[in-house]
Amino acid sequence: MKIISNKKLFIIYIVLLVLNSICIILLTRKTGAYNLNGSYSEANSLKLIIDALLGIIFSIPFLCSILSALIASFINKQQPYGKRFVKTFLFTLIIVYGTILIPFAINVLS
Repeated sequence: MKIISNKKLFIIYIVLLVLNSICIILLTRKTGAYNLNGSYSEANSLKLIIDALLGIIFSIPFLCSILSALIASFINKQQPYGKRFVKTFLFTLIIVYGTILIPFAINVLS
């Protein structure tokens, strides 16, 4: 069984983050969005682009860190918790960003 290094996982994460960011920017140019307070952000507005990028760059990793903290407490208990957390965090980010990229790419290409 081949073990994937944290460096390779980090590179995959960065590539997926960049691809998701590009898709978000392209999508915000096509469509607007409703905010939680009921207001509407116009397509191609700077506020919409910044909000979408902040969500994908900060909110998703924060939620993945919470999920990873729970998962890391149950797997591979021979390793120290810090090493388990980092690998689990990177795997979780890759899975989430990869899953998010599919509908983003479909919407951008259509």
